[in-house]
Amino acid sequence: MCEDFDEDFCQCPRCSGWGEINCHCGGDLCVCENYGSAPCPLCYGDGEVSEAQHNHYLECQRENARLFAEARAKIDAETES
Repeated sequence: MCEDFDEDFCQCPRCSGWGEINCHCGGDLCVCENYGSAPCPLCYGDGEVSEAQHNHYLECQRENARLFAEARAKIDAETES
């Protein structure tokens, strides 16, 4: 195993460890002073988060996906009627 490997490192799931995310302040295009990228709001540019933050983020993503699927199913059912 590499001696530089940190077992406690938990990569940020929002920015994949890069520390930055794409800025979409104007929709698909950045119109602010970030020039296309902004510091990650989850890890604040560190690229890593605690295991608890990581798990909470993923749980919120699963919940959002579930809610979206429910809403989509409701819309589909209404349009079929």
